Amino acid sequence: MNMPASQCRHCGRLFHNGKSHCSGCDRDSLDPVDLSGKGNVYSYTEIYAAPKRFVQQAPYLIVLVEMEHGLRVTGRMLNRPVQIGDRVELHKVEDHCYYFAAL
Repeated sequence: MNMPASQCRHCGRLFHNGKSHCSGCDRDSLDPVDLSGKGNVYSYTEIYAAPKRFVQQAPYLIVLVEMEHGLRVTGRMLNRPVQIGDRVELHKVEDHCYYFAAL
């Protein structure tokens, strides 16, 4: 799955969706782009004491993924186990959360 993102029309900087202006050149002309959903696990943690909304899902994995295009995004990992450096791909975006699966 491709990753929805935004790119500054002036300086080319990439951002996660939801940004309204470029923090690089302070302009508000961001265009939607679809980027590769593939990347590598940069870091991860396992959540045991979850917020009330997610308590039924604990324990679960949160991953920081360095995407092929350079952005680092935080999301949930659908597969276990996970190691730093593992190759992953964006599986879905649900409720403003990225869900990744191992390749």
